[in-house]
Amino acid sequence: MRLESRRRWSRLALAALAAVACSGEGPPAVSVAEARPAPLRVAVVTNGKVEPVDESEVRARLDGRVVEIPDPGSSVRQGEPLVRLDGSAVASGLASAESERLAARESLRAAGSEVEAARRRFETDQELFRQGAITRERFIESEIAFRDARERAAALAREVPLRTEALDFRIRELAEQRDAAQTPAPVTGTVYRTDVKRGALVRKGDLLLAIADLERLRVRANIDQVDLGRVRPGARVVVTSNAFPGREWSGSITEIVPNVIVKENRAVSEGLAVLERPLEGLVPGMTVDVEIIVAESPRTLVVPADAVVRRGADSVVYLFEDGRVRERAVRTGLSSVTAVEIVEGLSEGDVVVVSGAAGLEDGARVEARKPDARTS
Repeated sequence: MRLESRRRWSRLALAALAAVACSGEGPPAVSVAEARPAPLRVAVVTNGKVEPVDESEVRARLDGRVVEIPDPGSSVRQGEPLVRLDGSAVASGLASAESERLAARESLRAAGSEVEAARRRFETDQELFRQGAITRERFIESEIAFRDARERAAALAREVPLRTEALDFRIRELAEQRDAAQTPAPVTGTVYRTDVKRGALVRKGDLLLAIADLERLRVRANIDQVDLGRVRPGARVVVTSNAFPGREWSGSITEIVPNVIVKENRAVSEGLAVLERPLEGLVPGMTVDVEIIVAESPRTLVVPADAVVRRGADSVVYLFEDGRVRERAVRTGLSSVTAVEIVEGLSEGDVVVVSGAAGLEDGARVEARKPDARTS
């Protein structure tokens, strides 16, 4: 309290004591405080959870056992190897399919060679039979062998393309699975959450880990349904955490989620508030306290909230002067849980009754107690 205020308080206290001594009766005791300039902030107080602004989830691209996965907190660069699954079964299947395809193509080639050899033998035997150099039986055997070779080749010509087409599809599928066994980092950032450990068996589509830029964080704040009308995008927020007493982080509301849900018996919507740097200390998943500033004044005349008495649409305070109270109508502005802005009706340094005003009448004599430390 400034020296001038202390002197004024001393004069008021002496006057009150003198009045008490003259009356012989003990007047009611009240607490008082000065009207003084101060910053005033009106806020919606709630809680929320820290999360990345952008995150990338990495999921298993095939069934298998996890062979390699980074630890939480690891920094990764886009494109570098990130997660590797055991792809030995896939590799074995791929090798088998490629071998089968090669064998099918080789069988078709061999059938063609067999037809050519049988054709040459048949043509030679046909000439020899015409010359009487071989028997008819020998010629017929050669003709039958040529016909059988052509039939086998024709059957393979129909079968092998279908088989190789199916094998080509299978090989492409297995090759994709082989490549899927090793997953590159989709973005540059920090691995902030892992859902599996090395050696775990996973199914295709299972979540493995999440990556984010931890220099871009936001808070998903719960906004009670009754406060939705007061909160707008752009509103400033102040974030605190009991893990770091005395520290604050700032940000602003960027989005109000247009949906009300019930959380722990509270009907709430959610506000997304992007935080400003520096962000040291905050990590995704941390629960924090959030003040959403809906109105504020850097310097205005304020009194404690308990000093203002509402009478319908009007507001009054009780001034403390020379051991008595004087009722004074005031016009108020912003109000928080603890303080009210006085737009009209008081001046800086005016002393008002804070508590004990119940039953007071204009001009009543009172005994003033020391002002509350919060207003001194």
